[in-house]
Amino acid sequence: MSQSTKEHDATHPAQLALRLFPRINRWAQTRIERRELGADLSLRQLSALYIIRNESATLGEVARRLMVTPAVVTGLIDRLEKRGYVRRVNEPGDRRRIHLALTDEGRARSVEVENSLVADIANRISELSTREIEALERGLEILDRVVGELESEHAVHRTSAANNRR
Repeated sequence: MSQSTKEHDATHPAQLALRLFPRINRWAQTRIERRELGADLSLRQLSALYIIRNESATLGEVARRLMVTPAVVTGLIDRLEKRGYVRRVNEPGDRRRIHLALTDEGRARSVEVENSLVADIANRISELSTREIEALERGLEILDRVVGELESEHAVHRTSAANNRR
């Protein structure tokens, strides 16, 4: 298979993935608002809670993962902190570095919303055949790997660009 044929064959799944991501986000936001499940939170705030829950996170790391400026994340975290969902924690030995941690209420809300959304999707997926479920799972594992590689590549380019500016 020539390189141009291989690239062409990869274009359609890439287009499908890019169209799917915003649709999932719109569905999740609508679901949250309609069911009043975390309705006091935006999808971006819920995403921040998820990142903080699953990764060691600083303001800068959350900004990079959400692809927004640090100023946007500062306001977002301020609002989450006022609601009692997030707290800032000084890193031992370096008080300038602030880590973010979920409160018990923030963790409970984050898990509750995620479990509800997962249950809705799982309910629909359960209607598929075993073969379709296996194919979907394999495809999503591959997509997860590809996106992880893209994120790593982006992080390397950002670090390289930052070092070049110094």
